[in-house]
Amino acid sequence: MRCNPASDISCGDREAQQENRDESRERRRLYKRNYMRRWRESPSHRAEDRESRQRAYYAQKALRAQRYPDPYTNLRGERVCGYCGNRPAIEDVFRLQICEHAPDGYIEVLIPYCGQC
Repeated sequence: MRCNPASDISCGDREAQQENRDESRERRRLYKRNYMRRWRESPSHRAEDRESRQRAYYAQKALRAQRYPDPYTNLRGERVCGYCGNRPAIEDVFRLQICEHAPDGYIEVLIPYCGQC
């Protein structure tokens, strides 16, 4: 009669194997952490990473600008309220926007308004 190979492993062996896996996982985690720290210390790698992030940021910004040419429109291109973004705009209201180049520090901007917000 053959014995079951799974029953040959005692509970103590399973715990030891789990501890070995945990130690191995911890060593691997520390190695990766130290490797990335060393990689980030390099000025060339930092510059490369910064350029990559900036390219991705501007690509996303350009994509959003293509999708929504006017910030106060919905997906169908209809004007909507600048506050809630749901209802159609019935009038434009003046609001103040902070501007560093303006003499008073503010400029007036027109925002579409639905009349209910």
